[in-house]
Amino acid sequence: MASVIQLDPNRNPCLLSAQFHPTSEFKNGGFASYARRIGAGALALGALSGGMIFASAAPAAAIGGCQTFSQAYYPSEAKVSMRLGHVKMRIQICENGKGDITDSRAWGEDSTTAPAKLTGWELKLNGPYQSGKSKTIVEWKATGKAQTCLMGKLPVCSYGEDFEVSGKYYSTSFIGPVAGGKGKVHWKPKCTNKYCKLKFNKSM
Repeated sequence: MASVIQLDPNRNPCLLSAQFHPTSEFKNGGFASYARRIGAGALALGALSGGMIFASAAPAAAIGGCQTFSQAYYPSEAKVSMRLGHVKMRIQICENGKGDITDSRAWGEDSTTAPAKLTGWELKLNGPYQSGKSKTIVEWKATGKAQTCLMGKLPVCSYGEDFEVSGKYYSTSFIGPVAGGKGKVHWKPKCTNKYCKLKFNKSM
């Protein structure tokens, strides 16, 4: 019999199963060849248990799974270098073994810096919502506002500077060219009203 080491597609791809099939080689007395093949199978199993990665292993995207992407921006007024705070969005994408999107979710967070608060600024990001989805593309958006108010008996506030942060993901099975590559989120912040003069910095 000859030893055949193969991946079991219905189980964890990290587990190997050994199967034995009778061959004429063994029947004709080729025991030495049989022993060599058994030894090769044992080495393969030993290498796996030692944490080695086989060159023939499928890439992560091909066997499915979930991964999370995030992007933070530090808005500032166009004429003022002071950062008002930060807004951040996280998007989790799950794909099946074919590279098709099976699930997606998103989170958002915001904060206003202490110096900005002293001058009356507040920076807010609303909860993300899914604006579009197919098995190869998913897009999330979150709207926000930056505004300053002078506190008194009656607060006097400036016009709200509305903005939006979006993240669009193209799956690894998407057909067609994608600027920036597939299998990642493409982020885009932008102002959404005429009062918004924000700059979206990627670092403090």
